Amino acid sequence: MLSAVPTLLGITLVTFLLLEILPGREMALARAGEGNLPSREMLDRLRQTYHLDDPVSTRYFHWLIRLCRWDLGESLLDQRPVNETLRVTAARTLALNLLALSLALAIAVPLGTRWAASAGSRRDRLGSVLMYLLYAFPGFAAALILQNLFAVRWGMLPLQGVTSLPSSAPLFSRGLDLAAHLVLPVVCLAYGSLAYLARFTRANVLEGLHSHYVDAARARGIGEGDLVWRHAFRNALVPMVTLLGALVPALLGGSILIETIFSWPGMGRLYFESLQNRDYPVVLALTVVSALLTLAGSLLADFFYCIADPRVEMEGGFHDQLS
Repeated sequence: MLSAVPTLLGITLVTFLLLEILPGREMALARAGEGNLPSREMLDRLRQTYHLDDPVSTRYFHWLIRLCRWDLGESLLDQRPVNETLRVTAARTLALNLLALSLALAIAVPLGTRWAASAGSRRDRLGSVLMYLLYAFPGFAAALILQNLFAVRWGMLPLQGVTSLPSSAPLFSRGLDLAAHLVLPVVCLAYGSLAYLARFTRANVLEGLHSHYVDAARARGIGEGDLVWRHAFRNALVPMVTLLGALVPALLGGSILIETIFSWPGMGRLYFESLQNRDYPVVLALTVVSALLTLAGSLLADFFYCIADPRVEMEGGFHDQLS
């Protein structure tokens, strides 16, 4: 928890400095101000308004003070508070990514465990090849193919957006419409993680099946099903929990491209558009939120690691007794 503080400060400092050397600030401010080609007087007025003539260290310090109060400023494009924008987009992105992660885990964990139980068989080799191909296939290409098939040719699912119904439609109809819009982006986000998680689960369960404690349990007459699920799979949870802490930020990073393709109004699409339009307050705020979510995922992985592996808790209690 203590190491998360300098890590977050380092992320904000690097992002702030990178945005400082990014060209196009004056044009972005001119679009935010009057929307015409900037004159010298307009640029001087905008630079004074946004304190661009102050030293970089001074502006970073003042921005950091506002960040401690969770004052993320206002967007340069629409002058809306960034807090208000993030409140809506973050909920949509988290819902999209949680559904994708849940789908990937629900399929990958049983699949990888079954493959480990049948290691060396024809089904295992075929599954490994398919998972390699699935993992190597680009997500944006899969998104375009699925859009062409299910939305353009067959008309089974909507092409883009969040909803196709007005707000006056019945709640049940709007819920079904939202679910239909979620199908394609959730599948595109989940399939790459599904392939990686299935391979990861297979490798760890297979390692557990070849361990000495499983051999001892097999000698005592315990069935193969119990050996796989109660012994090998339980120990495979320990590295899987650690992996999930790194998988959450990977899903958030991947959602930038998927949200842009499917016009999903979440953090990823907002990040892309803000970088294009040089909307610096929004970019800084999104970077901070992404860093916080990444650090929170790593911290939760540490806590769940203690739950999955009782030896960690026992070791900590032993050291407490010694102290």
